[in-house]
Amino acid sequence: MKHYLAGVALAIAVFGFAACGNNNAGTLFPGVKPGVYQQVELWGRPAVKEGLEVFNAHDATNRSEPYSDPTLSANVSNFMTTVAGRDATTSATVTKILSTNEMVVNLSQSAVTAAYLGVETGGALGRSKFGGRALNDDAVSLDLGVVFGNTLAKVGAVSDDFKEHPCLTTDNVGPQNPNNGPFPFLDPPV
Repeated sequence: MKHYLAGVALAIAVFGFAACGNNNAGTLFPGVKPGVYQQVELWGRPAVKEGLEVFNAHDATNRSEPYSDPTLSANVSNFMTTVAGRDATTSATVTKILSTNEMVVNLSQSAVTAAYLGVETGGALGRSKFGGRALNDDAVSLDLGVVFGNTLAKVGAVSDDFKEHPCLTTDNVGPQNPNNGPFPFLDPPV
């Protein structure tokens, strides 16, 4: 047993010293500099890029900054005025809200619950102004309500353009499982 523990200690020491130094030749992802991330996909706003942007523009969006993407913004604007058939004011407001592909959080709020689009609507959707996204937020249905419904008119962000498409304002998919516990929020196997 003593020799086994000595061998384990020696192995730990060898691997520990081998990990020291400035040589990054053995990085997990060759070509990626340490400390610099490599963006693969932007999914800050569920269903926005997938639903409102033409497919061959996805790569350009994935390579852009999430807070300032002219490709996504142009595609959202085009979708709103053509496919969704919304008026100019509603289209511009939706484009402004949904084109930033990042979650907005107002850290000055004392709310204990996150709320998707809470900051953008000033909490007018009936939940908190904190923002972010709670585990039980139906973000896809909220996005669809903003795009095809009168969600923004209800909260006073725009005047109602009366060009809603009620059958498209929800994904008609309820929650599959309730949030039953602490992280990682998984139910026990069945």
